[in-house]
Amino acid sequence: MTMDAEFYSRVAEQFGGYLSDARSTDVFADGRPDAAFDELVTALGVPDARLVDVGCADGRSLLRVSRAYGAAIGMDLSPSMLECAARYRAQAGQPHVTFHLCDAARTGLPDGYADVVTSRRGPLFAHEFERVLRPGGFVVYMGIGEQDARELKETFGRGQDFGSWNGRPLSEGIAQELSDAGFVVTRNQAFRFEEFYHSAGDLDTFLHQVPIVDDYDSAADKEAFDRYVAAVTVDQGVRLSRHWFIVQAQKPAAVEPSHS
Repeated sequence: MTMDAEFYSRVAEQFGGYLSDARSTDVFADGRPDAAFDELVTALGVPDARLVDVGCADGRSLLRVSRAYGAAIGMDLSPSMLECAARYRAQAGQPHVTFHLCDAARTGLPDGYADVVTSRRGPLFAHEFERVLRPGGFVVYMGIGEQDARELKETFGRGQDFGSWNGRPLSEGIAQELSDAGFVVTRNQAFRFEEFYHSAGDLDTFLHQVPIVDDYDSAADKEAFDRYVAAVTVDQGVRLSRHWFIVQAQKPAAVEPSHS
């Protein structure tokens, strides 16, 4: 397994899936990104359509949108996450959803198999997605922006995409990768929002459950953690500023040959 797969397997085994019991109150200035993502993916579904979700984790996100499709496949590299996904699928009663342990860079699916490919804070393999999609099919990608948790990462001196705020916006890089693979980008939307954790303990729990700060350790990182908490605590709680984005792109439809 990759380090990412090992991390998510530990989270699944410790917390029972990719979910957080850390208490927070969230304020969505630009709308809720998960809800916008679900709405986009559901709108693209029809009863005979096929959906492929890359980096599906515990499958809960895929199961929310999969009823709009005739068949759905979730892919992940973490066996423990996929065990959680199978339990959620059984509870949801959705036998048309299947989960596969595989590297989405090489899905093994036939050319033109899928109508929609999604990746929610997961990997992007633009050329493989283009191969797997039928002409006219869509990619819907949710990513984490360069400003996400910036103050926290600067306090710790490390973190996911550390220092990326000094360069090209990450959403532009994703859009460019898709364009280079032959897609037409139809949406590139940023979402800024604030999470207010009810206590320092809630934020500590959250940081163990997500890869925002690599190798986070409550004891080893105590000095940086306490400094951050002291700097950002307001009446609403311990603030964490977030920045996500959604990029949607379409594979051009096949051009009928001219008979003139």
